[in-house]
Amino acid sequence: MLGFAEDYLGRVRSAKNDNDIIVLLGRLAHELGYRSGYLIEYANALNDAVSVLDSSHAREGWWDRYVSSGLRQSTKSLQDILRQGEVHYLGKDRFSGPRDPLLHFMERVDMVDAAVVPISYETESAGIIALCGGKVLSRSEESALQLVCYSLFSRARSLRINGIKTASATLTPREQEVMLLSSEGLTSQEIAERLGMSARTVNQHLDNVSDKLGTRNRVHSVAQAIRLKMLQ
Repeated sequence: MLGFAEDYLGRVRSAKNDNDIIVLLGRLAHELGYRSGYLIEYANALNDAVSVLDSSHAREGWWDRYVSSGLRQSTKSLQDILRQGEVHYLGKDRFSGPRDPLLHFMERVDMVDAAVVPISYETESAGIIALCGGKVLSRSEESALQLVCYSLFSRARSLRINGIKTASATLTPREQEVMLLSSEGLTSQEIAERLGMSARTVNQHLDNVSDKLGTRNRVHSVAQAIRLKMLQ
């Protein structure tokens, strides 16, 4: 995993704005087997978020609703995670039961299962980076993830624009072509032949769209793109 970490550290150093950080969060999540990622920088004893960067467009507006809903009533669980200092895995067991309103609230945006990396500086808790909807990592993967997350968090702070920002949902003309043909039921190979590119390039476009929309697979991406009126 050393090569993996070194590659990402180079990408982090090249990040020039918060959009670059969001793209890196999405790529990091997907390469480790997760569906999306987000970064939160806290302030005022964890009660306030200075900034939130999220690779999932599906959660656009969700953060404001989460805070205003009153469902986040305590910072104790967050404090416990930050004190541990290691990669922490969250699942359904942290909720009071299947009728817990917070569970239903978070299921809708794929935030129930997550790997959380706590970030601290000089013994002070600074924030977290979380990857949503994936597996339990190996020890070597966890070590590489922590190294990358500290670098990513530091770079995000140096570029910081306060507030909440999610991934852009704007598709490139080529991504729109690929998605339109996907919506017609064409396979990657068929799309490649139609557009004069390789199937691998088609799949890369599909992965890029998935990153932007925070979707889980091709069918989900097509459905989300249609819902957002992006295939016109």
